[in-house]
Parts: sequence; C-alpha cells; structure tokens
Amino acid sequence: MSSWKNNHTTSEGVVLRRKIATADLASVPEEYRVAYREADQDDEDEAGYDFILAVRAADYVAEAKAEIARLDAALETLKVEGPAMVAAEKQASRDYAVSTTLRHSLVNAGVKGGLVEGVISLLKDENDFEVGESDDRKKKRVVHARTERGLLTVDALVQQFVTNEGAAYLEKRAAPVGGHFSQLQSGLKLRH
Repeated sequence: MSSWKNNHTTSEGVVLRRKIATADLASVPEEYRVAYREADQDDEDEAGYDFILAVRAADYVAEAKAEIARLDAALETLKVEGPAMVAAEKQASRDYAVSTTLRHSLVNAGVKGGLVEGVISLLKDENDFEVGESDDRKKKRVVHARTERGLLTVDALVQQFVTNEGAAYLEKRAAPVGGHFSQLQSGLKLRH
C-alpha cells in the first residue's frame, strides 16, 4: 500500500497514521490522540490495529490549534497595546469633559459664539484641569481648574476670565428700554 493511504497530513503538516496499535499511541502528538477511535469488527482491515484515525476530527484539531494560536497572538498584542488604548480612551474622555464643561460655562457667561472654541483653547493652555466624579448617586463628571489662585470651578474660572479680559469676548447686549437707567437719563435731560 502506498503511504498516502496509510497516513493523513494535517493542514499544519503533522503526519498521522490512519491505523495504529496501542503501543504506537504514545508516538501520536497528545492533542491528536482524541482523533483516534477504537477499532471494531465493522472496520475493514482492522486486524493488528487497535485505533483508527477519524480524519475529520484530526482536521478539526488542526483548525482548533490554529485558532488558539491566533487568539494567543491577539492576547499578546492586547497585553502590549491594551494599556495604551485604555489610557488614550481615558484621556479622550477627560478632554471631552473639560471641553464640554468649558463650552457650557462660556456660553452661559455670554461669550460670543464664534470665539468660544478659541477661548476654550486659551483656557486649556493657561490652566490644568482635574476631572472627578460628583459625590451624589448620579456620579456626574466634575471639572475643576488648577490656577495660580488654587482650585476653581470652571464657572469661577470663566467669570474670572471674562472680568479680566474685558467685554471684547462678550456678546453685545441690548440696552434696557424704559428701565431705571433710561428714566434717570430722561430726568437729567429735563433738568438741563
């Protein structure tokens, strides 16, 4: 008989004999032993052989080994790259919280819409920010600015910025009509 009929070569190049005796089982790689079944009377040419290779089971073992190797490689990559990916996501989340909080506070303070992003950049360059969680049940993100004066809320930082930098960043507000100031002005005009 030719050797191709007596042997089976797996996809990873392991050559397995199709029929073996009990004494030969020890020579089979351990992970492939599961692919052998006991010979019975219905098997042709079973004389002298105790185990017969189930070719599909051997192929499945080879596929499973390849998948395990692929998963091991992916796990090693994740062990190396994972911490950096987690750190990058945490930094992105932190940056988003800082930007969102600054944007909200600047808009509420009346900073011109076209200048908000520039002011955010300016404030980020001039200050360090700390992001934490609130103490309540909702665990909201809380952002504080570390400034020369110490730790400030973002609202306080924005108010300080608007006060120090002047009205150039603020939206022009319409003068009150018919208010107390207008009445005082009218009264002064009538006296003179």
